[in-house]
Amino acid sequence: MRCLAIGLLLCLRQHLVSNAICANGRQFQDWSADYRALSRGHWDSHRLFDPLWDNLAQLLPSASTPVVLAIDDTLCKKTGRKIPGVFTARDPLSPKFRPNFVSALRFLQASILLSPAPENPGPARALPVCFAWAPPAKKPKKNASAEDKQAYRKQQKQQALPRLAAQFILQARAQMDRRPALRHRCLVVVFDGSFTNKTLFQQPIPHRTVYIGRIRQDAKLCAPLPPSDGSRRGRQRLYGPPAPTPEQVRCDSSVPWSTIRCFVAGQLRDVQVKLVRPRFWRKAGARCPLQLVVLKACGYRLRQGAKRLYREPGFLVCTNPDLDLQPLVQAYLYRWEIECNHRDEKTLLGIGRAQVRNIGSVVRLPALQVASYSLLQLASLLSHGFQRGNAYLPLPKWNRKGNSARPSLSDMLNLLRDQLFALAATAVPLSNFDDFPACRTPIVEPPKMPFTAENLCTVAA
Repeated sequence: MRCLAIGLLLCLRQHLVSNAICANGRQFQDWSADYRALSRGHWDSHRLFDPLWDNLAQLLPSASTPVVLAIDDTLCKKTGRKIPGVFTARDPLSPKFRPNFVSALRFLQASILLSPAPENPGPARALPVCFAWAPPAKKPKKNASAEDKQAYRKQQKQQALPRLAAQFILQARAQMDRRPALRHRCLVVVFDGSFTNKTLFQQPIPHRTVYIGRIRQDAKLCAPLPPSDGSRRGRQRLYGPPAPTPEQVRCDSSVPWSTIRCFVAGQLRDVQVKLVRPRFWRKAGARCPLQLVVLKACGYRLRQGAKRLYREPGFLVCTNPDLDLQPLVQAYLYRWEIECNHRDEKTLLGIGRAQVRNIGSVVRLPALQVASYSLLQLASLLSHGFQRGNAYLPLPKWNRKGNSARPSLSDMLNLLRDQLFALAATAVPLSNFDDFPACRTPIVEPPKMPFTAENLCTVAA
């Protein structure tokens, strides 16, 4: 298994199992064991990420730093419709006015966001700690029975992404509770708007766990319940009067803007925010007070001297109404690193390109590739830190970032190949061609026949 994981990192072009075997120099040996380890193996893919939890405490800046976990789903495009779990999904890269559809496999990923010390702020690193196959429920045919349709609706709720994300959070909290260095730390989970719904928020929230998610601009919120004087009869109220929507809070001049300093887009910037707390959301329940954070749309220019454009504003909710504003916003801004994980996994590691059709291989092979990628980042952080040191190969001349930039996945792969190739060159003796004959009998060409009429008649006969 270790050789297969290293081969998947070292192989070039298509990241297939056959290319990984060739990258290890085992193409002339029995290769069936590698395929059987994926299709018939009884190993748990979640155990591959245990070394990250074991070394997580020494990567955090201080003993009070919370563990930030980002959760998101991704699609791996496939062409075969007979592969287990393949379904037709909307292409997230298609334009809004013309949605396209692709055949793909769906996976759910959780990544730990690690940032440098506060005195030396910089970009965060996202280390995947879980990569699970998350196929949707298969829709029955139109003429299916009522029992089949009812079973489909039940399975659809069980395999919904927010419900699987709740299981991820429980597993992450259990991993932290097993380790004394992480047991008393807070777990901060950040996700986008597709997970900020009733399915996830009404699940039991684990202890010492905080949710931060993006909410709709027209979400219906409620104010706290006013104190009762005992004169009201009937059923006890759970929510207060309706509160302004997040968009109305953004446009309300009575709520002042405040400025906080966060690291975003490569440098420290001033972020304009509005804070309203506490607020209640019926989809989160009456026992879950929230704080609403409004992020002002930041301006940017496509080029120098161009018209100033603005991005969309952001609206966040947090299940801890007492959490400080700066770490709350910074944790959500660092969530973008999980999108960088998806880009590296698909472009440089070739997740989903392997031509496997067995259901065991479909589940285990992507998890093995992501675990290898995560362990490679862990080794880089433990040995060289967050910055790109002199141990890495020199950057090309056209790269203006210099050695101060953080190492990319390409830098890590090039350094890994350089070290392994150097180790192989020193371990293999120079007399590597002893099996070839020392001397060969020179090939003597036959004498050429003179071009005469007699020779032509001989050849013709």
